[in-house]
Amino acid sequence: MMGRGGDLARATGLATVALAALGARSQVIETRYRARDLGCASFFESVRSRIRGESGTALVEDKAGRDGFLVVKGTETTQGISVEAWYDSLVVWRVTNTGRESPDVEAVLGGRYRGILTPTGQYREVAVPFVPNDIAEVADLASQMAEFFPVIPPMELLPGRDWSDSAGSKIRRLSDRRDGREMVRRYEWDRTKRIGDTTAVTDSLSVMVDQVVREKGELRWSERFGPLGWTRRLAINARIPARGGVKRAVTSVVEQDIIVNRLFDRAACQPTPPVGGKRLVP
Repeated sequence: MMGRGGDLARATGLATVALAALGARSQVIETRYRARDLGCASFFESVRSRIRGESGTALVEDKAGRDGFLVVKGTETTQGISVEAWYDSLVVWRVTNTGRESPDVEAVLGGRYRGILTPTGQYREVAVPFVPNDIAEVADLASQMAEFFPVIPPMELLPGRDWSDSAGSKIRRLSDRRDGREMVRRYEWDRTKRIGDTTAVTDSLSVMVDQVVREKGELRWSERFGPLGWTRRLAINARIPARGGVKRAVTSVVEQDIIVNRLFDRAACQPTPPVGGKRLVP
């Protein structure tokens, strides 16, 4: 028979195990990209851009946009989530002082993006589809997946708490909201980065471009399904100083609004039948 000392030791041991289990549960990070949530997911993406450029008395004001259904298939690997993505339907356009351009995008429909996605949303590019020049001049589709998924914090945040890193990113968890039967987690982010780069203008002229990129966004997340949708707003201020072969300083401001919504009533891995040779976006 165990004495009182043995009973106390056993009770203490059980309490310690229970506390350890509770602590382990409290450390579980639930907001993570998972292959099972992206096994066959469809997203509708809408992008609107406004471009304003000045050099001396010259002024350029353009608008551009795209709307498309992007399909994502994720597979679990030892390196992370292997992602294969493609546009099922797409429209791109640009309006300048010479009129409206809307190139035929049939050449890029179905072209595969491939990469590795980490649980926190960092994406490593492996392959991109070929994008013809006439489309590339209107929309930067080659780098589409590089920053498609929002980055999420490496730790679980309680509502009202935030996380930041040394690169200028800050992510804050907002209060949860109920959407029908689903409780939706919400995160907002704010990041600023400065980029200095040399760009070739002609074969004999390269210029230094100084850019400041400010980004704000909000992510909606489901514990059952993963990412439900997000909004993103970017403001990019760029300047080319008047030096070297540049006679007048050039400044530009690009404002871009991105809205992405996940669709659950669409056969994501079944392409939309072409209509008149083109797939349609409503």
